[in-house]
Amino acid sequence: MATTKIWDVKAHVSKLLAYVANKNKTTMELEVKSDNEAENLAAEILGLPPEHFLHEEKKFVTGINCTPENANEVMLTLLEGTSPSNIQAYHGYQSFKPSEVTPDVAHAIGVQLANELWGEDFPVIVATHIDKGHVHNHFCLSASGFSGKRYHDCNATYKLMRDTSDRLCREYGLSVIENPSKDRHKHIAEVHAEKKGIPTMRDQIRADIDAAAKQEFIIKNFYNRMRSLGYTIEQRGNFLRIKPYGYDKFFRLDKLGAGYTEEDIEARIRNNARAHQWTPIKYYEPTLREKPRGLYALYLHYCYLLGVIPKFIPKNPEAYAAIKEDVRRARMYSEQAKFLGKYFLDTKDDLIQHALKVRAQMDVLYKERQKLRNKMRWMKDPAEMQPIREQIFAISDKLKPLRKEYAMCKDIYDRSDDIEKTVERVEFPQIVQQAREEKKSKDDRKDR
Repeated sequence: MATTKIWDVKAHVSKLLAYVANKNKTTMELEVKSDNEAENLAAEILGLPPEHFLHEEKKFVTGINCTPENANEVMLTLLEGTSPSNIQAYHGYQSFKPSEVTPDVAHAIGVQLANELWGEDFPVIVATHIDKGHVHNHFCLSASGFSGKRYHDCNATYKLMRDTSDRLCREYGLSVIENPSKDRHKHIAEVHAEKKGIPTMRDQIRADIDAAAKQEFIIKNFYNRMRSLGYTIEQRGNFLRIKPYGYDKFFRLDKLGAGYTEEDIEARIRNNARAHQWTPIKYYEPTLREKPRGLYALYLHYCYLLGVIPKFIPKNPEAYAAIKEDVRRARMYSEQAKFLGKYFLDTKDDLIQHALKVRAQMDVLYKERQKLRNKMRWMKDPAEMQPIREQIFAISDKLKPLRKEYAMCKDIYDRSDDIEKTVERVEFPQIVQQAREEKKSKDDRKDR
């Protein structure tokens, strides 16, 4: 089972070549017996350690229409005089299922794939990386060919790359993904959040879309309902994208997963209309609404006083968004007040000292996590890497509350000056007014 991908590179070609042909990633050390049969026999009888054998290095790097040594010069020469595009090269990869293929077979498949796809016109460097828990190939493809034409990266060329890779895997007896998922690849942060059970912004958007789509029968009303929830909706090219209130990033509907494209949402709303047409009419039967009593009634009363239950339902999206923002700020100020009382932070100096203390703890954890990451780079066995990954996740969990405290200290410090000015205006209005008059008279003298 091999997965493939290719993307453009706008940095210098030499940086891509240095990463692809990295000696630490592409070299395997082999133990070879001596040519002297007497020495080999004596080593086996005496049980000598491996140091008595010869050590050779095998590097899995192959150049097509160039060599690893002159690849940079060839590719830069081909770029001269072509299109003024800032794309210097293309970086592709072919990743195999762990423990399914050897480095020799993987490299042979990669070289054959590069020859079939680009060997007629483009210089390519094929490198097999063996430093991770799975063997995978990297391709450094020049953006311009010997014919003067540039490589055109599109859906058709990527489909050809994927189909050719699957065919070669079948020829070598490797597994192939027969029914690939139609869902888009998820962001790495979303994958980690799902593993830890943490809800993401995409989960919230999908939940709001599901709730709104169930209640509407016309697509226009659906978008109006989403706007009333504080969302901004706009058309960018051929794609519709959405942004939650207070969030800087837009999310494309077609990248939220299956069932959330513009066409899928319209189909759901049409189905609601069809189902509503055949729903039998239920006549209204007045029933007395039971009044909440006991502990539940007391709970609802406190929710109303704290603002969890709104005192009125706004009729416009701006008011709804403002209420949500007020609730968020109220919770933030409540957390900050608890934070100041927990650590007895009365002055700015206390706050700064606590922030420095938290920052020192964060730096220690950052260094410890970086050491573990550096240690894991040289490992190849996934079983050995798993305990280190768990230690890294544990350190990240420790860093999360510290980062929150540090950000809270910074926010309180930034707002403390504004609060002091407000207090001065309230407690000493005459002094503030006198200072304004003095400043105004000074400006008038300058104007004269």
